[in-house]
Amino acid sequence: MLRVKILGADGSYVTRDEIVSLYASDMDYVPYIRKASIDYDATVNLEVPEGPVMLHAKLRVPGYGYGMWIMSDNCGVGYGPNAEVDFIHDAAASRIHEVEVVLSTKEFDPSPKCLSMLRDAKTLLTLAEANPAKAPAYHMLALASGMWSGELAAVERARARIQKHGRRDDILFGAGGFHYPYDGAVGWRGRGIKAPEYKGLPSMKENFDAVFNYATLPFYLADLEPEYGKPDFSYLDRLQDEFEKSGITTKGHPLWWAHTAGMPAWTKDLKWEDGSIKREIDRTINRTVKRYKGRIHYYDAINENHDWCNSYNLTQEQQTMMTKYCCDAMHEADPDVHAVVNTCFMFGENAADGRTQWGPTWERNLVPYTAIEKLEELGTQYEAIGMQLYNPARDMLAIDKLYDRFKKFGRRIHMTELGVPSFEKEVRPNTTPGDIYCLQYMYYGLWHEMGWNERLQADWVEQFYTITYSHPEIEAITMWSMSDPGYVPASGLFTENFEPKESFFRLKELEKSWGFDFGRK
Repeated sequence: MLRVKILGADGSYVTRDEIVSLYASDMDYVPYIRKASIDYDATVNLEVPEGPVMLHAKLRVPGYGYGMWIMSDNCGVGYGPNAEVDFIHDAAASRIHEVEVVLSTKEFDPSPKCLSMLRDAKTLLTLAEANPAKAPAYHMLALASGMWSGELAAVERARARIQKHGRRDDILFGAGGFHYPYDGAVGWRGRGIKAPEYKGLPSMKENFDAVFNYATLPFYLADLEPEYGKPDFSYLDRLQDEFEKSGITTKGHPLWWAHTAGMPAWTKDLKWEDGSIKREIDRTINRTVKRYKGRIHYYDAINENHDWCNSYNLTQEQQTMMTKYCCDAMHEADPDVHAVVNTCFMFGENAADGRTQWGPTWERNLVPYTAIEKLEELGTQYEAIGMQLYNPARDMLAIDKLYDRFKKFGRRIHMTELGVPSFEKEVRPNTTPGDIYCLQYMYYGLWHEMGWNERLQADWVEQFYTITYSHPEIEAITMWSMSDPGYVPASGLFTENFEPKESFFRLKELEKSWGFDFGRK
């Protein structure tokens, strides 16, 4: 039994929500389902395997962030099952170790701020040893300094890599293109959206064309074929035509999604045992990919198929085979098409909660990393791993390391869905319980400040794109919502009135600094 204390800066225990967020994972960040009891003194008794394990908790760290996931891995060694852990102290020490590993690569000259924050963190831990009464305050300050230093190191290294390697011609900058070209024509879900035009300013179509060379189209089966055998491709045909006129590459999303939001009523009676699931995968994917052969080269073959969206209550082996069926059907229809296996919750915190959107909970649920491992074991032909990162409540160094972990599979990576808020906004009425869990817990965290705003959103966009662009294995970066409301509320680059936010201009200038100017023909 691993015993963990999480003390605030004043020496008292942190809030209940922070304490119960604690979970253990293996050293690849794959969580174990949380099995914990809490003593009267708020010590967490966490049942873990032999180890080594890492620890994660969603905490307020004054001076750095609020509701952010903090990691402690005992300076890279991990913990055994009988360890006693002062979490904030160990998290600060682990962060210092992480930063020193980044600096040891000698890929860049760290800024004075990066180095001074690192020295602050080290000095504060030394002061804690000399002043036990003030140790909790020093530990928390050391953690905040270490978090800042790590983010600076990650971003500065990314900038150095970009400068060294120069412009990449293989990168796709994208967004959801469901209502393009914003001219009011009836499109997705029968909606015709016409963006207002402001005198002297570019149109919404021109704004899209100015920052993106890639667009995601909505191939949800619920909208495409609500009545069996009667698909309607008219709105997709029009979208594809418009993007081709603009010279913008497209991707279809998704060809299969075992979630009630994306599947028509006629799919609810499909079964694994009688082969009807495979039959309909083959039929629907084959006809769609053939229709756009030579025009659409990328598809999300399947969406979120790793124990999160398992409405058919399949075993993990069956889920993996279902993903393979989708990829096989794509390549049978078009051998040159690129299959993207789209995943969500990249750090798998939902698995620690034993939480799914639809389907059973296992002793150890599949997360993106383990789902891809299983897919590889089957010898599946697929070209890219899709990653969603909505307001991940993880710092930039954690995101940088996420990419490094997935290099193991030797595949291209597509950042398929992104978004962080520009201000606090409640979820929309009639939001499902699963989406409330996503939006109010999984996708909630205050990065650096006590409230999101347009400048902070732009800061996140700039740093995230910088780190992501610096990884050559990443082929596509897709901002999900061009305009509000967005899946994550207020996460668009434009307001609901289609007025540009600072994040739009920041992204445009960032791309120009790398040699891209899509708006110029």
